[in-house]
Amino acid sequence: MYARILFLCFFTSIALTGKGQQITNVIPQAVGDKIIVHYDIEDTKENQVFEVALYSSYDNFLKSILSVSGNGVGNQVTGGSERVIIWDVLKDLNELNGEFSFEVRAMVKTRVIEINSTTTVASRNLAIASKDDAYPIIASTLTDFINEAKDLKDAFQFLGIQATESRQALAKLSDALEQYNRAFEKLNKERLTFEKYVSVFWHRDVLTLEFKNVMDYALGDLHSVNILTLNQKLSTINDIVNARIKRAGEAKRELAKDISEEIPRLDKQLLELERRTNRILYNLSQD
Repeated sequence: MYARILFLCFFTSIALTGKGQQITNVIPQAVGDKIIVHYDIEDTKENQVFEVALYSSYDNFLKSILSVSGNGVGNQVTGGSERVIIWDVLKDLNELNGEFSFEVRAMVKTRVIEINSTTTVASRNLAIASKDDAYPIIASTLTDFINEAKDLKDAFQFLGIQATESRQALAKLSDALEQYNRAFEKLNKERLTFEKYVSVFWHRDVLTLEFKNVMDYALGDLHSVNILTLNQKLSTINDIVNARIKRAGEAKRELAKDISEEIPRLDKQLLELERRTNRILYNLSQD
């Protein structure tokens, strides 16, 4: 694909804000067949979250772009700097050839207060009292984990080698890792609670076993094997940046080779985890 992309303008808007919030420092770039948009959300209030979508002039800004990922898109975007949207162009279009402009649109949402995870199913004052209470928490936690794992994969794929030469790229990569670690720690911490919810509220052994298998795959196969293997490359990147490796050029070539081999494996595992997760969530929602 040949893409000559001229970013004519970026129209940024935030609907339903109180006052002051704004999108700034919008920086687009074309990387292969991806469009990466960096931006900041400034002057936000504590606990504010935003629903953010990306639009393009290729359809006259009619519909939000579908095949996007990153910490700067979706319905749980927090304010701050270095928000990122990654558009996988060829998943939505056969080609992107010409001059295009884009819009980053955001709307303030009300943050959902998290339920105390230490509450047990046996508690008389239980906030989680039924499958209707448990399902959205299970679904959102699993979905967040998958999304952060995807963002981490993208960060290593597009910024891994660049991070050896750019402190900014290294900071973005480190941020993606930090966001993933938070999602992992939450899912890992809640695992036994979620399995107990499924067992107690759904009363079906087959669903309980299927859910346990999904958790085993997410926290075992994907995290312990694929994610941790890729994360080890960050140590090599830091060693190169801080000149702790004598043959930096050779180390970079080896790093590029390792990342190029790990990314397809991780991508395959993520697709499988997403398939299994969608299936168990559908089964839980229908039961």
